[in-house]
This record gives sequence, C-alpha cells and structure tokens, in this order.
Amino acid sequence: MVQQLFVSGLTPISGLSAPEAIVRRLTEAIIAGELKAGDQLPREDELARVLRVAPMTLRNALASLREMGLLVTTRGRYGGTFVASDIGEKLRKAAKSNIMTKQELRSLTDWRRAISGEACYLAAERGNQRDFSNIQSAAEEFSKCSSDVSLRRLADARLHTLIAEASKSADLVRQEIHIQEQLNSIILPLTTPSLVGNTRSMHHDSLVSAIVERDADGARRELIAHVESTFDWCVSLMMSRQTTNN
Repeated sequence: MVQQLFVSGLTPISGLSAPEAIVRRLTEAIIAGELKAGDQLPREDELARVLRVAPMTLRNALASLREMGLLVTTRGRYGGTFVASDIGEKLRKAAKSNIMTKQELRSLTDWRRAISGEACYLAAERGNQRDFSNIQSAAEEFSKCSSDVSLRRLADARLHTLIAEASKSADLVRQEIHIQEQLNSIILPLTTPSLVGNTRSMHHDSLVSAIVERDADGARRELIAHVESTFDWCVSLMMSRQTTNN
C-alpha cells in the first residue's frame, strides 16, 4: 500500500546535501514506524515533487538506500519501491558499524530524560483519545515482538515516537526520532533473544497508564525510571559483549 500519510507529513529538503537529507529522512521514517516492512513508497515523481528535489537527485538517494538494503525495487504491473521485508535485520547490520561507548550512552540517556520526559508530560496533558488509543496499540505490539529483537526495537521506537506526537510539539517529535535512531546504535548490535531479559526497560504498562490517565508528573517519572533501566540494561549488554570478545 502506497504511504500517502507518510507523504503528507513530509517537508521540503534543506540543510544537508539533498541526497544525504533524503536518505536520512527516509531512514528516520522507517525507524519511527511511519514506513514499515513491505510498505510501498509513492511514485518517484510524486515524492520528488513533495521534497522539492530533482528526480535524478531522488533516484540517487533511493539507490543509496537500496545499496544499504533498506529498500527494494521491483518491475512490472505491481512493481514499485518498497521497504525491505527484513528491515529490522538490515538496520541491525547497519548499526554494527557504529557502536556507542558507555559515556556516549550516558549522554544519550540524559538527553532522553529531558526530551522524552517532557514529551510524556505534554502527551498526558495534550493528547486526545485517538492519541491514547494509538499509544496503547503500539505498546501491545511491542509486547508481541519478544521473540524478534529487531522488530521489538522498531516497535519500541514507534511507541515513543507516538508519545512525542501526542505532545503536539513538532520539535519534540524530531528530537525523539533522533534519539531512537541513536538507540539503534547501541541496542541492535548487542542484543540477542537470550539477552532481552525481564527488566523495567522491557515494559511500558505504567508509563502508558500514566499518560492515558493524564497524570503528567507520573508520566515523566515513569519515563525517567524507564530510560534509566534501559541505560543499566544496555551497559550490561556492552559488558557481556566485551567478555565474549575477550
């Protein structure tokens, strides 16, 4: 299915060189769950028009994403450009070349406390029933992905992005997507099903309940506890990896 809702949320490319910006924009859309495995992108002419780039510039960017294994293009009557069916595993392989240090993870966690904590607070204050329903559905989807680490990571990123969207702050959404992209760098290369564990970072019930019940202070507290648990869990994964390599 062609992602028209994805298109409606796009803005013209600026800042980075156009091909680099397109690659980043589409990668972020995949990480945030706006584009999922098997989703079809709009026609190239439509996508180029929305992004206000030349068709050749868009083709170069799409070619880069195909080389990364994130997109596939098929020909024929039902052809088009699609998000790779094994997108979770592709992102995992890409992340292996960019593993964080413990210090970088600590800095990311502090950033996440500030950005994601405020997003949860405002989501509880400003979110509507549709937002809450989407957040609850995303939390349920996360719980169903326990046997597939890559899909679980994408489901987690989607949940936190939806919470940021419920805050009604475009800047917080952008920052949350960047945070989730950085989390891929530490989580995807390290985790295996046997290392998922039953930590607070693996549950969102209390956080989601606080948001839905419009307990803004409680939502922020739950988020901070959640991200600190994630920090501790990731550090344990990093130590396990170092032990294994030695």
